[in-house]
Amino acid sequence: MYPTVKQLEAFLSAAQLGSFSAASESLHTTQSAVSKRITELETALSVDLFERTQKRPALTAKGRALLPLAEQVIDLLARIREEVLDPDPFAGRLRIGVTEISALTWLQRFIERVRELYPRLTIDPEVNSSRTLLEQFDDNALDIVVIPDGDRWPASYCSVVVGKLKTAWVASPSRFGRKRRIDAAELANHPLLLQTKSSVTSHLYEAWLAEHGVSTRFATRTNSLPVLGQLTIAGLGVSVLPTEFFREEISKGALVVLEIEGDLPESEYHAIYRRERGDPMLKIAALVETTCDFHRARTPAFLAADLPAGPEGSP
Repeated sequence: MYPTVKQLEAFLSAAQLGSFSAASESLHTTQSAVSKRITELETALSVDLFERTQKRPALTAKGRALLPLAEQVIDLLARIREEVLDPDPFAGRLRIGVTEISALTWLQRFIERVRELYPRLTIDPEVNSSRTLLEQFDDNALDIVVIPDGDRWPASYCSVVVGKLKTAWVASPSRFGRKRRIDAAELANHPLLLQTKSSVTSHLYEAWLAEHGVSTRFATRTNSLPVLGQLTIAGLGVSVLPTEFFREEISKGALVVLEIEGDLPESEYHAIYRRERGDPMLKIAALVETTCDFHRARTPAFLAADLPAGPEGSP
C-alpha cells in the first residue's frame, strides 16, 4: 500500500509546524483528521514517524528520513499542477522541427521573440530532414514543423505559408570564367553537387534536371548546406544554392549565379500544426512568419575566413 498525497501533506505540515493542531489549521481540516492521516501513513509504511511520548510530537529516525522525500513528492506534485494543469497555453515546452537552413538563419530570431513575448514557454528544437520531421510530427513527437511544400497533409493538420526560398544554379568562377549564361543541357558536362535525396527541395531540382535531360546518377551529395557551399566555392562542381543564404559569397565573387533558361521552382515553406491546437498554435505560426527569412545575420567563421575573390571585373 502506497502513501497518499493527503497523508504526506499531513505528515509534512505537522513536522514543519511542530504540532498536529498547527498542521490542521494550515491544511484547513480538523486535528483528528491530521492525526488519522499520519496514523494511516505509519501503518502503510510499517514504521513510527513521530515520538508521541513527548508533549510536542518529535520525529523519529524514520520520520527524519522520510521528511526530505515527502518534500520532494509534494514539490513535484506542485510542478505537475503548475505545468500540466496550467491554463496558460504559452507555458511549458514547444517542440518545433525545422530543416537545416532554418536552423542556420531565422530560428535564433524566433527563439528570441518567443522569450520576449512568452517567457514561460521553452523552445525545444529538432533539426532534421523535412521527411523525417514530418514522420516525427505524425508520431506526435513534435508540436509544429516548418518544412518546404512537397507532401499533402491530412485535413486534421493546419498549414500556414511562412516564407519562400529562392535558389539558383551557382558555381565557382574558376569553372566558367566570365561566362554566366548557359543552356540547361550544359550542366550534364559538369559534376553536380546536390543535397541528399531525403530533402524535399532536392526532389524539386532533380525533377527540373530530368525535364532538361540531365542525369543525377553520378551527383555528389551531402546533407550539409554549408559543406555544399564550400565544395562549390572550391570548384568541385555546380550546385543549387539559396541565394539569400550565400549572398555574401555571391557579392564577393566567390560564387557566380548562372543564367539558365527556365527558372528553378521556389520552395514554399509551411508551418504545420494540428488543427485541434487552435489559436495558440496559429499565433506561433504567425510568429514564425514574421521572423522567417533565409539570409545569414553574419557569416559563420568557416565560410567567412579568406573567401576567395572572383576574377577581376566579376560582380
